[in-house]
Formats: sequence, C-alpha cells, structure tokens
Amino acid sequence: MKRVLIVGGGPAGLMSATQLSECNCEITLIDQKAAIGRKFLVAGDGGFNLTHSEKLQRLLEKYDSNWIRDAVKAFDNQEFIAFLNRIGIETRIGSSGKVFPVEEIKPVQVLNAWKHFLEPKVKFVVNSRFIDFTEQHIVYEKAGKQTVLNFDYLVLALGGKSWPITGSDGRWTDLFEQKGIQVKPFQASNSGLELYENWLGDLEGKILKNVVLSCGDQHCAGDVVCTNYGLEGKPVYAINRALRELEKKVFQIDFKPQMTEQRVFEILKKARNPSWGLKDLKLGDTAVFWLKNFVSKAHFTDLKRLAKSIKAFSIGIKGFRPLEEVISSAGGVALSEISESGELKKFPNVFCAGEMLDWDAPTGGYLIQGCVSSGFVAGREIGLRIEKEKNDIRAIT
Repeated sequence: MKRVLIVGGGPAGLMSATQLSECNCEITLIDQKAAIGRKFLVAGDGGFNLTHSEKLQRLLEKYDSNWIRDAVKAFDNQEFIAFLNRIGIETRIGSSGKVFPVEEIKPVQVLNAWKHFLEPKVKFVVNSRFIDFTEQHIVYEKAGKQTVLNFDYLVLALGGKSWPITGSDGRWTDLFEQKGIQVKPFQASNSGLELYENWLGDLEGKILKNVVLSCGDQHCAGDVVCTNYGLEGKPVYAINRALRELEKKVFQIDFKPQMTEQRVFEILKKARNPSWGLKDLKLGDTAVFWLKNFVSKAHFTDLKRLAKSIKAFSIGIKGFRPLEEVISSAGGVALSEISESGELKKFPNVFCAGEMLDWDAPTGGYLIQGCVSSGFVAGREIGLRIEKEKNDIRAIT
C-alpha cells in the first residue's frame, strides 16, 4: 500500500487528506502544534468566513495568479459547501455574500467534524516539528527525538508567516532555499495600514462609514476603523496588493461614494462656508479632520477642488502592520517551482499546498477557499497516480 505523508493540519492539508481518504493508501498527517487547525480556529475569532458565495467568475477575480485561479476552478466554493454539508456542517450566506457555518456551529465544531470524518483513514501525529525532506523521506522531531519516515508521496502544507503562534512561522523557507527552491519574501497581506503620526489626531475608534478605498485598479466599499496606528477594515485589506506594488504608497478615499462630484459641489455651494458644507454633507469626524488639516487653504476655499478632494482624497501610508499580527501573508514558494497540481519540479512526488505558495487574495472567505482548493489539486493528482499504478500492476499480472 502506498504511503502518503501530509505535513500541516490546516485547511490545505486537511483537504489533501480528504481527497485521498477514499484512495487505497496509508495517510499520515503531521502537525507541529498540540492540535491541528490552530490558524483555522484563530480565523474564526472575527467571524468564520469559510468561503464566499459569489459566482465563479467573480470569485476567480479575487485571486492574483492563474495558478490559484485554476485550483479554485478545480474545487470551487459550491463544492466546498457541499463537502461541509457532507460532514454535517450546515452553512448560511451573510448579507455581504460571505459563507459562514449556521449560527449555532462554532469554528471548533467545524474542525472536529472534519477531523472525525478523516479519523478512520488518517493517522494524526501532533507536537512534531518538520525538519527536512528528500525525494523519499522526511525528518521530524517529537519530544527531542528525531524520526525518519519514508513516503511514496508527500504534501507539504506548511503555511505562510502570519500569526506564527498558530504554527505558521515560515521557518521552512531556509530549508527550501538550501535545496535550490525559489521562495518569494513574505509580505504582510490583509493588513492594517500605518499612517504618519500627524494623520492620527484624536481619531482612535472613529469609523469612516460607507466609503470607497481605491488604489490602482483595486476598489472596495465599506467601513474603515481608525486605530492608534492607522486604519483597519475590509476596504483597507482589499487594496493591500495594489499598495505593495507601488514605490510611493498612496491610495484614495471617496468619502461620499453615493453622490456624484457635481452633487457634492452643489451642496458645498449652498452652504454658508466650506466648513458648514462638510456638515451638510454629513461627513464624519475623521474626514473633516483630514480635509481641514491636509488640504491647503486655497484648495479648501475653492469649492470645485474641495469637491474633488471629497471624492478622491489621497493618503500616503507609513507602512503595513507586522507580519506577526496580519491576517495572511503574500509571498512563499514561487509558482514557477511547481506544476499545475503543486508538485515541486525539483522533487518528484513532493507537493506544496496552501498559504506557503506565492498567491494572494483578500479576506472574506477567499483565503480558506484558496487553501482548500490547492490542497484538493495536490490530493487529486496523488490519487490519480496511485490509481494508475494499481491499474498498471493489474495489467501486468
């Protein structure tokens, strides 16, 4: 019987195991923490977005490379929802289109249901730190003792470098580089934005409601929260990718997206003065503070130019939050190093999946979907090869 080793008990590793669970093979899943799915559970603390309900074409647009788009096409959101239903996890669609478990189901229950589904076929080995691999075996350490395990196929789902407390610490990158596998540097993704101190004022806790943030060809509507260092919120995370690509990191806010620039100008024109005009537009404290402090007097009193600023107010950022606290990381194993199923070109029968690969997506269910889809394509390819080998043996005998 063929032996498949999976290193990493997050959504990618679990989905590889799931895809192989009906295959005639021995499956061992190894994780360095005391329990699997630690980051999966942390992700559930802020609202457990399992995937997104968008139609496939819109869903694919959220991903930044053809490789991950093809993986999502191979195992899309509807197939993931169907699998969750199969293991007893009923889902619901939120007002923004995100897919959650029904309200009475907690993240740990999702994880336990998935593990229970796999347990008849999968051996789980925890508290075991991955150290090395070749084309035929891996080395891991448990309780100070190193163990060598041979394999026929290996899936590495080692995670990126965000939330390292969950085990996603990126320590594997040195090993990969020593083996001649190109790894793109990790960068903060779905991160809060740090502003320069003079932009912060006394704004902590204030909310910019119903605004649109834009950077390049990326745009996102929603609420933005002011913090003691800058900004957080869905629209902030959605423009991270475009900001990372800019040398001068500047984005725009439309404070009144429901109005045209002409309508904004008309309201300003009717007001007693520009300050009263901002009140008539019902702009919040943050928008008023920024407009009054970062627009020149000549600009502020020129109502046409002020209307333009309200519709496209530019802000330069100091940077992103530290990798240790952001939702996800961009970077990882270069996609040029793998096949369409995630197999390393330099190491036959060794596959990579999940956030350790160099793809990116916004928060809102897209990240977990990308991870499970990449785990699926690795597991599917291994299953096809095992079945082919079995058929070849039958043909010979």
